[in-house]
Amino acid sequence: MIAQNMIDESPVAEVEVEMASFRTGNPAQEDTVPAEEIVASLTEKKQPAEKKSARRQDRRGYSKSVVNFWLDMILAAVFVALCSVAAVLQFAFPAASLAAGWTLWGMTYEDVAAVQFGVLCVLAAGIILHVMLHWTWVCGMLTRGKPEASLRTDDGIRTIVGVGVLIALLHVIGGVLLAAMLSIHQP
Repeated sequence: MIAQNMIDESPVAEVEVEMASFRTGNPAQEDTVPAEEIVASLTEKKQPAEKKSARRQDRRGYSKSVVNFWLDMILAAVFVALCSVAAVLQFAFPAASLAAGWTLWGMTYEDVAAVQFGVLCVLAAGIILHVMLHWTWVCGMLTRGKPEASLRTDDGIRTIVGVGVLIALLHVIGGVLLAAMLSIHQP
């Protein structure tokens, strides 16, 4: 009886399509489709939509929006910390060549500079994570209006491009560091 009520609530065209899909080829049996089979097939069609919404959350139930919000808040806090440490180095300490023996909160100029570099590394890692979480959007913006539509949908190509961009950025940083090391002069 419950199955019959569910069929009555469904659109007639959908039920007719489902009945046609269950036909056995025997004309005598074409009109005798068990209602349970129709109900089961209708509920199977609704499951992918439920799975799609479930995919947006991880195992603990956090949505992508919540993860992005907290990552952005952490990045903002780390940015403020980096600006604060940089301001302390620039304005509280004398020039690095004159700062020998000076301390602030028990830290020398070199200690504060090491803290600044550590905070900078944390900020860089957070930015890389932020871009990784938004990589689909980045690729979509880069390929907008271009005929290569396959770049918009293929996750494998997006991953390869992302790794390539990361490798290129690391090579740029390494090249600048190498040029600085080769160009520096002792007094």
